[in-house]
Amino acid sequence: MATQTRLIRFAWENDVGFKMDTKLDDGDWITIVQMDENGHIGSLWPSTQTICETYVKEQVSLIGSEMRA
Repeated sequence: MATQTRLIRFAWENDVGFKMDTKLDDGDWITIVQMDENGHIGSLWPSTQTICETYVKEQVSLIGSEMRA
């Protein structure tokens, strides 16, 4: 089996926004979640955090399953 690389990138700037992207091997970057900071960060952040945590956990689980196969 060939080696695979999954990159996950977080970018943020206070009072501007947040973005989480991912890419597999030499593929294109794909945005998982993106939000502008528009004064509603308190109500928006919990959902954004859940999306990020869920995605990372799913990727780790997939990697583990593949390695055990």
